[in-house]
Amino acid sequence: MNKKRKDALKKIFLKSNSAFRRAADNNQVGNWVYNNLFLPIVVGGFRFSNYKIGKMITPAYKKDLDEQLKHYMPEIMNNRKKRKKIEKDILKSYFTDGMFPSEYLLYNFQNLNYWERHEWLSDMDSNAMLLSLASEEAFNDTRNKARFYSIMKDFFHREACVVSHNEPREKFVDFALKQKKIIIKPMEGTTGLGTFITTVKSEGEAMDLYNQLTEKGEWIAEELIKQHPDMAQWNPSSVNTLRVPTFRTADGCRILQPFFRTGREGSVVDNAGQGGVFAVFDPDTGIVVTDGVDEFGGRFEFHPDSKLRFKGWQIPQYEELKDIAAKLIHRMPRGQKYVGFDFALTENGWVLVEGNSLGQFVGQIAEQKGVKKKFLEYLYKNEG
Repeated sequence: MNKKRKDALKKIFLKSNSAFRRAADNNQVGNWVYNNLFLPIVVGGFRFSNYKIGKMITPAYKKDLDEQLKHYMPEIMNNRKKRKKIEKDILKSYFTDGMFPSEYLLYNFQNLNYWERHEWLSDMDSNAMLLSLASEEAFNDTRNKARFYSIMKDFFHREACVVSHNEPREKFVDFALKQKKIIIKPMEGTTGLGTFITTVKSEGEAMDLYNQLTEKGEWIAEELIKQHPDMAQWNPSSVNTLRVPTFRTADGCRILQPFFRTGREGSVVDNAGQGGVFAVFDPDTGIVVTDGVDEFGGRFEFHPDSKLRFKGWQIPQYEELKDIAAKLIHRMPRGQKYVGFDFALTENGWVLVEGNSLGQFVGQIAEQKGVKKKFLEYLYKNEG
């Protein structure tokens, strides 16, 4: 099947499903028809001939489905009847709420009914709504770490250097020799993947490192953050940060389900996707209100390594942090009403780590509470 026909088939599936789903939410009869007649046909078509159609619509879906079921539900892998049943339900959640298999399983959708599932926010839906409100250029302000650094430099409180063929090698060499120990991140990387810390002892080492990096793409090298002891106590090998999902509304700055992240022993990053643990804290008080969780199904009352208890911990200097988040969101282009800001605490106060315009709302995993209603409320309020 050629690309033109594949694209046409994809539009038929997704657009027809979207239209029927909206109709289903408006009345009981429509809901019954959608769930009992239309949805089974869509799911069956998607699964046709070992997902022949599904792989055209979203190529990564079948692979993700197999991997997630193997990880979270290994007990059903050899039970054809049970696996078929859960697969169909996972697919239903994809069409009704835009959920991928990992989201379905982490949000425990198997225990929720049709209307309860509507309370949760999927990455697919949040990204689509956020992208519809801002230009591609506006999103590049956060997607490109060097560009974001140039806009928010006064909130970073540390030096940084772009590493690419477009920048003089000497500039990086001087930076590396001055700092000695630096952290290097892919220019447009996510979840901490590819990030590493290195020590540069000589000009030769700096030049070799520059050559190695530029062969692989563009990077940003940063001065290391020396975190406050209150944060280092959780895990000293990583800079433990806060994700503060921040909206600009007519009523001022609004924060939705922020969370505290900490790495595991020996890791240099705290991202949950790389094995770190996170816990949601109250946006008004800064007090942690959940146990810690990771993105592999783990749940922890205490940090696995430092043994500190998550729930009840007070984020230090939280009032100052809220003021900074409000200033940052009002510096973004007016069309960009949301950014998930990452912060670290030093002995001299809060510093900005990076910004994420399409940050995942993974706090739902820790709190086991959907935020779709609040997300829509904050996103579509007029800007202040």
